[in-house]
Amino acid sequence: MQKQKIIISIGGNIKSEDGTHPIKVAIKAIDYFKDYSIKVTEQSSWYETEPIPKSNQPNFFNCIVFANTILNELDVLKSLHKIEHKLGRRRTLVNEARVIDLDLIDYSNKILKNKEIIVPQPRAHQRRFVMEPLAELDKNWVHPVLKINSKTILKNLDNQNIKIFNE
Repeated sequence: MQKQKIIISIGGNIKSEDGTHPIKVAIKAIDYFKDYSIKVTEQSSWYETEPIPKSNQPNFFNCIVFANTILNELDVLKSLHKIEHKLGRRRTLVNEARVIDLDLIDYSNKILKNKEIIVPQPRAHQRRFVMEPLAELDKNWVHPVLKINSKTILKNLDNQNIKIFNE
């Protein structure tokens, strides 16, 4: 299979069971990508953001990576879920605090919707914590469904609290 360009959102807002900070857990996830035929080509800065929907959870730490893969869409998604599980994520409640969150935002600008997968990620364009780091890497990335670029999407987003995180 030909290489496909993918965009992955990475985040987390609680420490792992061994006390590892969410950014360090996310760095481990990025390192694991290569074991699943996902080769990172670019990474955004780290951003600190409030949880969405707003709650009393701790803030999230997020970034975006661009990568290449020979996997199909569903195999990428399954690989991301395996990595999450390996790092201690257990999916029990929607919008819960999590040690790691890996979302497939885009797969070679394809549009795909079935019971197993939706690409592009259906809420990415509503989330500054996705669009801000994505625009940092590519202001001209065009949302496959909306047909507008990341810079324009950002202008239309509500003011969600976000800042670049400097360790």
